[in-house]
Amino acid sequence: MVAIKEDINPNSMYTVLHAVNLRPRVDPPLPDYILGNISRIAIAVACRDSGKESYDVLSPMRDAIRKVNGDYVTKLQEGNRHLDFLKDRSEGVSRGEVVSFSFISLCRFPLYEADFGLGKPIWVGSGSLTFKNVVVFIDTSSRDGIEA
Repeated sequence: MVAIKEDINPNSMYTVLHAVNLRPRVDPPLPDYILGNISRIAIAVACRDSGKESYDVLSPMRDAIRKVNGDYVTKLQEGNRHLDFLKDRSEGVSRGEVVSFSFISLCRFPLYEADFGLGKPIWVGSGSLTFKNVVVFIDTSSRDGIEA
C-alpha cells in the first residue's frame, strides 16, 4: 500500500488476496500430490487507520484464511454463489472500484525436486507476470529463506 501512496483513491476499496490450498480443507483431505489448481482466494479489505499512515491488513487476512475451511468448501459444492461473487468482484475491478494486491506462496512446494532429465534445478524463478500488484513467494535454493 505504501508503494501506491501517492495514487490512493478514497473512493476505491483496497483488498489483499492470498491463494489458499483446499486439499487439506476438504473432507476427507486430498493428497498433496493431486495435480491442478485446487485453491481458492482469501480476501481481506485493507482498513485505513486514520491516526497512522498505515493499513491494518494482517489480522483481516489471517481471519480470511481461517474462513476457508471445511464449511467453506461444502458451500462451494452447493451452487454458484462463489462464481457469482467472482463475477461481481471482477466487474468492480474493471471499473476501478477495487484495487487488489495478490500474494501467492509456492513455499514448501517441491520445485527444487523436479528433474525432467537434466538434473534438479539450481534456481527457480517466475516468468514475467501480466498482472499488477502480484507477489510470488518461493523458497530459496538452500531452503533456508524465501524469495519474493
